[in-house]
Amino acid sequence: MVKYKAVLPFGAGIALTLLFIQFVGYSEFIALIKSSDPFYLGLALFFQIINLFFESYKWKPILESLKPNISMKNVFIATMVGIFFNNITPGARTGGEPMKTFIISKEEELSPIETVFATVTVDRIIESLPFFVLAILSVMYVNLFFTVRWSVIVILSFIIVAYIAVLLVASYICFNKNAGEKFVFNILTIIGKFSKRIKKYEDLALSMVENFHSQFQLILKSKNNLYKSIGASMVMWACWLLRTYFVFLALGKPLNPVFVALVTTVSLLMGLIPFLPGGIGIVEVTMSVLYASLKVGKNVAVTATILDRVISFWFVLVFAGIVTSYNLPKFKNMKSEARNRMTNFNTEKETD
Repeated sequence: MVKYKAVLPFGAGIALTLLFIQFVGYSEFIALIKSSDPFYLGLALFFQIINLFFESYKWKPILESLKPNISMKNVFIATMVGIFFNNITPGARTGGEPMKTFIISKEEELSPIETVFATVTVDRIIESLPFFVLAILSVMYVNLFFTVRWSVIVILSFIIVAYIAVLLVASYICFNKNAGEKFVFNILTIIGKFSKRIKKYEDLALSMVENFHSQFQLILKSKNNLYKSIGASMVMWACWLLRTYFVFLALGKPLNPVFVALVTTVSLLMGLIPFLPGGIGIVEVTMSVLYASLKVGKNVAVTATILDRVISFWFVLVFAGIVTSYNLPKFKNMKSEARNRMTNFNTEKETD
């Protein structure tokens, strides 16, 4: 049975995209796609695939702080599962993190699961660092060397600063155990207003925070692994930019790589707004408007944006969906395993 609540956001995003194409004209849109260079489109697809590999690989060195010689195959599968759920759930790419954590912990026999989640958290922080540096440098470059309305610079700067602030707060909670315990306790207090049963799991939650924090600190001591992960993250973002750059080349409109970096970072930040899955519709409109403002032409801006999203979102969604479909049976015991851990913890507590 189709879950219409899950399909509806995709329908809204697709409708928004089609409406935006209508401003260009479907005939002109199709004509531009037909005239695009297949060689450069092939290169764009190639760099997207390389991007997926390095998005997986950057997690592997961090995981090896838990266990040596982690299987790259298992890391890749877990990452694709995470990407799939991230892309079908609204929110700042958080829907897939528990799923990828569960898969890798099951395949590599890693426990407790909160220590594995610590590696996911570090991975997300490392992934964000080159991204935000790129965003800040892009805004500075455009502001210094090009005539842009001050209001545009203010808006872009505000978006970047807002998300950096969120990242800093999240990092502080991860680094500071007391802050982490206080954060979890506040969440439990809010939930406790609706369910009194949550009270008996407070000790388990605090124990999980303790395990998470211990593993987080251990990961930070593995300098070589962190350097490998940071290097892979930089390659990942470079491939992301090259993909978009070759999409524009395919349409016969070479674009300054700095502009590509600026638009990419801003549109990705807009895509984190928790309304539609994968930022579908929001990202397309943001990219098209920004590229059009760079005087590449409204038609080319919209066409390049759609082609880029077909490769970066829809291709990845289908590919990750296929990988996920083969691994769905592994999620059957997910709830029961979590329930058993809660029961066992409370039994041990009563015995003590």
